[in-house]
Amino acid sequence: MTDAATQSLIAKLMPGYRGVAQSWECDLMGHLNVSHYFGRSSDHASFTRFNLGMAPRDMVANHRGTVALEEHARFHKEVHAGGMMVGRSAPVEIGERTMTVYQEFRDANDQLLTSFKTLIGHFDTANRKLVPWSDKTLQLAQAARIDLPDHAAPLHVPAGSRITPPSLAETQAAGFARIGGNTVNAWECDQFGHMNTMFYIRRQTEAVPHMWHNLGIDLNDMRAHQRGFVVGEIRMSYVNEVLEGDIVETWTGVRELKEKTILAEHRLYNAETGQLSATSLVRAVHFDLATRRATPWADDVYARIEANMTKAPVDK
Repeated sequence: MTDAATQSLIAKLMPGYRGVAQSWECDLMGHLNVSHYFGRSSDHASFTRFNLGMAPRDMVANHRGTVALEEHARFHKEVHAGGMMVGRSAPVEIGERTMTVYQEFRDANDQLLTSFKTLIGHFDTANRKLVPWSDKTLQLAQAARIDLPDHAAPLHVPAGSRITPPSLAETQAAGFARIGGNTVNAWECDQFGHMNTMFYIRRQTEAVPHMWHNLGIDLNDMRAHQRGFVVGEIRMSYVNEVLEGDIVETWTGVRELKEKTILAEHRLYNAETGQLSATSLVRAVHFDLATRRATPWADDVYARIEANMTKAPVDK
């Protein structure tokens, strides 16, 4: 059973995504990979737009779309294969061209699984720029607006701020390591003509084993000793569009190290232009795979991570 406050919140939210976690979406830690949480967030966003007066066919006909500018996700409870997921959302801040949306996913018993605080922009897909919302959308958004729940506010990962995008040379000088390199495929792009947010995260999740390898840590050995990691919180900032055919590289550095956690920063660059495409801060928790609880790093693992941390301070 859920409490009255939870039921009151649920009653205020717009319904949308409803589905189940598949075994092929789970990673070597035995739970739903974070990229698939973002995939469900993208699926649910279609329902949010529709409820705010932006029907899919109308958007295509009018060359309109939405674009994520920043997403802050907190992961509250593991999802395993077969776990049911129910998405709901509501606007929390409404601007002329942008809107902050609260989005949550709960299980079949209304237990909170993950929460998103996402800044989106109204997008002209022909001219590739932000434009004002329609009066209809503004009216519907105001009527549906809620206050951001405390459980969705930034906790260990700071909220984003506008910064001058660091060059690749600056990233390299700060000690970031190249851990990923990929081409953007057509099937990774959405109806608005750019790479879907899920696949920004996928670039990171596929690259992270290389990060651990660069730190001198063998993930297979960790798993053999019933150790792993789980992502607790992510802030994703989308700087420039990524399009079909782009070649992208992931550069990563560890920014903070604590008894049971690390804070890693990933930077995605366009390999052809050198332009920064996206940045993220990811708080990962060292995890006992048997008890499914946080546990301190082994002394030798802690020492290896500490010896390879980046030189640049964390952006606040």
